[in-house]
Amino acid sequence: MTDSRNQAAAGPSPDSARWKRAALTAVKWGLFAVVVFFVGRALVEQIGAVDWDEVSVNVPLAVLAMAGAGAAKGIAFVPYGWLLSRLGKRPAWPAMMASVWTARAGRYVPGKIGAVVGVVWLLRRHGVPVKSAVSAVLLGDGLTVIVGALIAVPVVLWEPIRTQVPLAWLVCMALMAVGLTCLHPRVFGATANWMLRRLGREPLAAVPRVRDYALPALALAGQYVLFGSAFWLMARSLVPVDASALPAFVSAATAVALGGFLAFFAPAGLGVQEGLLLVLFGPVIGGGVAAVLAVIMRLAQTLAELGLALVGYLMYLRGKPPEERPPA
Repeated sequence: MTDSRNQAAAGPSPDSARWKRAALTAVKWGLFAVVVFFVGRALVEQIGAVDWDEVSVNVPLAVLAMAGAGAAKGIAFVPYGWLLSRLGKRPAWPAMMASVWTARAGRYVPGKIGAVVGVVWLLRRHGVPVKSAVSAVLLGDGLTVIVGALIAVPVVLWEPIRTQVPLAWLVCMALMAVGLTCLHPRVFGATANWMLRRLGREPLAAVPRVRDYALPALALAGQYVLFGSAFWLMARSLVPVDASALPAFVSAATAVALGGFLAFFAPAGLGVQEGLLLVLFGPVIGGGVAAVLAVIMRLAQTLAELGLALVGYLMYLRGKPPEERPPA
């Protein structure tokens, strides 16, 4: 009896933990395979139904859209840098760029833990304490969800969706109120500390104040606006889209990005983003054009993130002492 009690107090056995990890990995890959299969089939069907005679690509707008998507990915280091400035020690901005850009490649691993571990490890190499780095990443990701939700919520007022949502205005106001409540320092700080404890880390020494994350939140909002504007520009390069639709495109594109961010099983939100894009944009610009938009924007995002990861890695190598650099 005593041995069994001691074993229970010691926690799960290594074999049990190994089986749980294996089961979780299988679930992740299974969900990912199902999403990619069904979304991929929908994309192929929708693209096959496109009347290409009615689609004329405006190349300058398409190039501008890709530049906007790249810029949205490129400024991802700014919120984390401002958070680190408030939490204690922030390395030089080039080091922040190198750390965040390089770690973005970890988003293409199921579970996305690679991106978190990568940025913490790289920041540590630049003298940032692990506690500060973990706190900054956790707070940044929390703000990413809350700010994204606040920007995405108005999509329920978009005409194609409003007809499907009873009391759309009331739903929008209620969700906005919840999002703003989550930004309150007491709520946000308590949630962050709970997450840190779950990760086995020390809680924040002090509850973050609004001014501690006001600038990072604005930077994240800027990212979402850039990203949504890139979607609007790319859609306009394919079919006529009114300028008045820009705010709705920003909200819808933010919902697409947020869905991909929260889909823990999908590397870089692959499949989830495209599925949401078909649902949200299909009724507005047509299913075929929405499918083309999904493929083009996926390529733009991937090229931007992998390109930034390469640049960040080269910046990281350049900042290392010569004796620590790998042989050419």
